[in-house]
Order: sequence, then structure tokens, then C-alpha cells
Amino acid sequence: MHLHTEQEWQFAARELGAARSWLAAQPRELSERRCARRPTLQLQDTYYDSSDWMIFRAGYALRLRRRHEDDAAEDGETEITLKSLHAPIGGLARRTELSEMVGDADMDAVLARQHGIGERIRELVGARTLAPLFHAHTRRERQQLLEANTELALAEVDLDETSIETPSGAAQQLSRVEVECINAEPEALTPWVEQLRAAAQLQPVATSKFRAGLNAAGLDPARPVELGSLAISPALPFAEAQLAMLRRYFAVLLASEPLVRAGSATAVHEMRVAARHLEVLLRVFRGFGPAWAMALRGGLRSLVKALGAVRDCDVQLHHLDASLAALGEDERMSVAPLRERLEQRRRISRVRLLRMLDSPRLRGWARSWLEQLPGATAGSKRAQRATTARVARDLIREQARRLRKCADRLDEKSSPDDYHRVRKRAKRLRYTLDAFAGLYGDAARNYSLALARLQNVLGEYHDATLRTQHFTALVARAPRLPSSTSFMIGRLVERDVRAFERCRRKFPKAYRRVTRRRWRELFVAVRALAQVERASPDAAQAGA
Repeated sequence: MHLHTEQEWQFAARELGAARSWLAAQPRELSERRCARRPTLQLQDTYYDSSDWMIFRAGYALRLRRRHEDDAAEDGETEITLKSLHAPIGGLARRTELSEMVGDADMDAVLARQHGIGERIRELVGARTLAPLFHAHTRRERQQLLEANTELALAEVDLDETSIETPSGAAQQLSRVEVECINAEPEALTPWVEQLRAAAQLQPVATSKFRAGLNAAGLDPARPVELGSLAISPALPFAEAQLAMLRRYFAVLLASEPLVRAGSATAVHEMRVAARHLEVLLRVFRGFGPAWAMALRGGLRSLVKALGAVRDCDVQLHHLDASLAALGEDERMSVAPLRERLEQRRRISRVRLLRMLDSPRLRGWARSWLEQLPGATAGSKRAQRATTARVARDLIREQARRLRKCADRLDEKSSPDDYHRVRKRAKRLRYTLDAFAGLYGDAARNYSLALARLQNVLGEYHDATLRTQHFTALVARAPRLPSSTSFMIGRLVERDVRAFERCRRKFPKAYRRVTRRRWRELFVAVRALAQVERASPDAAQAGA
């Protein structure tokens, strides 16, 4: 399996004759930079994806390519490639390619392999079935630009005549000139490429062959899943508003999955936050429904736990890297075994997360949400009678009361667990407020920022506690770590021992921010909106 970054110019040509003529006129002498012909290839490409576009949404195109030289009688070679989908700029595209020669295997045989590119594709699609999207046949005339006085290939110049064939029978013809860097950077080749472009009247392409094939086949993988309305308003029956809120966070969860599968730490965080929003809202909405969502909370909790295991490793790795930046080379080397064990733990947690995402239980959970959200029965009768502004007022006030009740008990004898309970209460209040924040403008934004600061103060200690637990567990594992590594771990843990005292010191000011002026401003807005809504004729009819 080969990983590299492809750098190439892609140009559209009305016809390839002018490019052929210009290349033929280039020097052929050894003493000058020159062009050398290579055998012409026949390329048969088939592009694949799942029905929910998991590979495209992860930022890749999947291609199976069979190629042979013009004069060859045999079938030639087969290559599987995952190529990133970065758009070209000024005709120059920089894309990551992961490819593997697979003999005469087809896509099903590649996916059945335990290692190599088949394993990577399975990480992206899980148990989903891949289907062909379209086919492209290309006749490729090749030349290489060679450095003067050597046989070093600086770039390959391809003149492509491509025919795209789609399942519906639609077809498209493309004529393109591509210049791919081999042993030279784009800056060194730009003047030469500009001469070719001007002489052959070439135009930079805005779309790759893959996207051209999608257009020809009438496929739109970027079209979002239709879950229903996301809008809420003060007088809207809460039964409808709660569905809109659940749709909002479920859509984020769906959008994050492909990048989580691709290995993005940011996507893991975003998916976990969305899942925790859903979990908190279902907890807060208890008594309002919807019943089908309440019955499916178990799958959501399992997903949050699996995402949390990966996220914790990401946080610890980030903290470790930040700490190592201030150390000398020898000290960084001594911590390398610890980092390796953290990475191993992350790999194990990631495998478990992917298994969770592919499990029949979670796939059934997601399928149920996809079926229910667009047109679900809207909650209980209580939720159908109540209006959004009045329910928002009650829920925000109740979560704020619970936070204050928990936080006001803290004193100089309070334990770390006491502070952690306050942190969880602050998070529930913030998630509840976030769901309704669009109703209250600046008052909600300002209060949410104050809650975020409180969470950060409490979260610093929580993260330090997790680090101490993780590092201690990693040290205890066999084989035994070098003494220099254990010493450095001791220094890192010693820093975190003081985190609880910092939390105690910062907490009062952060807590005041969520109990005084900002809270008064928020609740004035919350109460005023509920009163206005209650007085309106539409609200009176809704509550009748």
C-alpha cells in the first residue's frame, strides 16, 4: 500500500493536437531539459461508494483502475485508489492518494482482505455495501519531462481522451492535459507549464474527472438528508420544537460519522458533543416525549461512551505534545514510550468505536431515528398543548436551580467528586440553554459564554484527574517503562496535582458570572418572551 501526495495541473483542451505539436517541438538533446515519450495506456476506471456516500463524505473518491499498454494483449494491472477531494486552485491540484496494486482482484475480493487498502476502505464504510457509480475509459498519451544531462523525471505530461459512461446510459467526453510533478516542486515547473498552457490554449479545470462523472450520472452526494424543519419559535407547540432540536443535533451526528471513520480528532469531538446534547435533551425532556426517542436512549449512551474513550486519548495526547514542546530533546525522547502507549490505547479505543458504529444495535438505532424524525408523532399530549417559550422558561429555570443547589453546597471541605457534580450540572444547563438560545439573542449568548468559562475551570481539574489515572495505568502495564520515562511521568503528574487547588481558587469568580448580572439579564428575556407568548391569541388557542 502506497501513500503519497499528488501534485498536478489539470487543464481542459478543445482538442489535443496543439498540445501534441508543442510537446513534439521540445528539445530532445541530453544537454537540455527535454521530453521523452512513454507507452500509451488504456485505463478502465470504475468509481464506487455506499448508498449514503460514506466515502465521499469522508473526503475521498474510491477508484478501481485496470490498465494496460496499447500494444499489450494481456489484461494488465489492477489498482485500487482512495484519493482526497481537494479542489484545484488555478488548475493545480494537491491530493493525497492511498493506492495498492491488487493483481486481478475485484472490489469484493479487496474488501475481504484483512490488511492493506481493503482494511482502510472497511474503516470508512463499515458493513455497508459498495456499488459502482460510473465508468470512465481513458486513452492516455504520456511523456516525461527530464532534467538536463540526466534521466531524472521531473514531471509526467498526460494527454487524456476520456469517455464517461453512466448506468443510465448518459455519456460525456473529456479532453484534458495533466502535468504531474514527480521529482520537482510545482514552483520549479510553473514557467514551463505556463508555456504549454499558452501554446495549446488550455484552460484550468474546476472539477476533477470524478466530479465530472457524478454530474454526468446526475448524482448529488452533497445533498443533505431531509430530516424535517429545524426552526423553533416562541408560540410553536413544544412537541414540534423538540423534534426540531433533536433533528439539529442528530444531523450533526450523521455529518460527523464519515470524518470520525477517517480518523479526524475534531470530528470525534463534534460527534461526541452532538450525542451528548441529544442525551441531555432526552433527559431534560422526560415527561414531554417523544416516546420513541426515550425508548432508544440506550444506544445513544453506548455511543457517547465509545466516543468518549477516543476523545480522552486525543485530549491526553494533545496535552502531552504541548508539554513536550517546552522540554529538551533528551526529555522528549524519554517520554516517547509513554506517547506510544497512549497512541496504542487510542488505536484500541478507535477499533472499539468502529465496531460500535458497525454493530447491528447502533445501525438499528440510527435507522429508527432516520425513519422517525421526518414525520414522527410529536411527543406527548402535554408537549402538544404547551408552547415552546413556556416550556423553555420552565426547563432553563429548573436546570439553573439544580446547578445552584449543587454549587452552593461547596465549601473548603468539598471533595473533587463534589466539584465534578457541579461540572455536570453546568453542562446540562448549558446544553438546555443552547437548544433554545435562538429565542433569546445576546442574553443567551452572554450567559452561555459564562457557563463555558465555568465548565473550563471545572474541566481543567477533571482533565488533570483523567491524565493522572491514564498515566498511572500506562506505567503499571507490562513491559516496564524505562526509569527516565517513569521520572518524566512523575514530573507531569506532579504538575496536575496542583490542578485541584487552581480549580478551588478560580471557581468562585467563574460561578459568580452565572448567578448574577448575566443570569438576571437572561431570565428577564426568558420570562418576558413567555409572557408575550401567553398573551397572544395563537398561544391561547394552542393552550386550549
